[in-house]
Amino acid sequence: MSGYFKRPYPRFDIFAILRYYSGFGRYDDDFVDRLSRHYSVFIFSIFVLIVSSVQFVGKPISCFTPASFTDAHIIYADFVCWISDTYFVSIDAEIPDIDHTETRQGSQTIRFYQYVPFILMLQTVGFFFPGFCWRSGSARLGMSLQKHLDQLHMSRRSLAEPFIYRRQMIRNVAIRLDQYFRKRPKAKTAKLTIFYMFIKFIYLINIIIQLFSLHYFMKFDFDIKDLLRRFLIYSNTVRHASLQFPTNVLCDFIVRFLGKNKHRHTVQCVLPINVFNEKIFIFAYLWLLLLLFCTVYNLFVQWMLFLVFPNKMFETRRRVRQTLPRFSLDENEENDTIEIYEYQSITKGFSERYLQCDGIVVMRLLTMNIDLVTMNDLLDDLWELYKLDPL
Repeated sequence: MSGYFKRPYPRFDIFAILRYYSGFGRYDDDFVDRLSRHYSVFIFSIFVLIVSSVQFVGKPISCFTPASFTDAHIIYADFVCWISDTYFVSIDAEIPDIDHTETRQGSQTIRFYQYVPFILMLQTVGFFFPGFCWRSGSARLGMSLQKHLDQLHMSRRSLAEPFIYRRQMIRNVAIRLDQYFRKRPKAKTAKLTIFYMFIKFIYLINIIIQLFSLHYFMKFDFDIKDLLRRFLIYSNTVRHASLQFPTNVLCDFIVRFLGKNKHRHTVQCVLPINVFNEKIFIFAYLWLLLLLFCTVYNLFVQWMLFLVFPNKMFETRRRVRQTLPRFSLDENEENDTIEIYEYQSITKGFSERYLQCDGIVVMRLLTMNIDLVTMNDLLDDLWELYKLDPL
């Protein structure tokens, strides 16, 4: 009978695979993490498509050749100059003599534009990798946050279902979290917290490496006004004077004939691809600066200070007011003090021995990604489960 329900073929759900490996649709981290592993991956993937379409579908370079060149010579010159190193000489400057190669090219050689799609793909992988490590590593540590979040979101969206059904879905999540909090190894090190902080450091290191790489290879200065002006305003003067993304370059190549005849040619070429490259890399540079500020603030202020000085996220005073009427308190002030002290001890055990540091991080991530009503119901269920068997 059990074989009747088995699938006759293995299920291949391409949407589920892409959702898992790309991280789209997952909310098991905070918003600053998603700026890197979700929005940055999406933005840079669009950039890869734009540049690749111009390079492989359009015409990325066009050279001004002598009148004696045939159509085959023109096509050859375009391809040779595209795969070769071109160099930039200002329109107002004279071209150095052909025998002085070092003077003609020197530090003004343009070498990167052929590899722009691969550079952008490498940046995309840099943003994608930490999020993939967090999804894989947290599951190995026994905490699949996304599964709990999916069930909590499903309970919130099931408005047509009875209230008991939606409440039971939240209860099921609380039971699974209770099992995790009780059955995890009693170690002094908070492995999940350390791993999550390590992932945030990887995000930060990735941003710093990419920022300084653009600063070094693209020769960007930390002049925000100049970058914004170049990004928003089209200016031929700025473009021709730019050493990073010139559109008017020179190219040297040799044509060999039979025997020892060699003809050296210098042609002037236009790189329309650099119109896109300049805008893309200026935006990437400004985007990395924004990510750097957000990631540093998120890591050191919102998380490090939270872990060092944890907030009273469970509103102990509210819990005290709700639970105190359940105690049979006498008018004796001494008896009243004893009962409150026992309640404070159980709440202390709830946060320090039951949740511990990993549990507090899990609760905070859940709070960031679900609504307040659902989170309050989940905390109520966890509190009731803990009171049945306090640690």
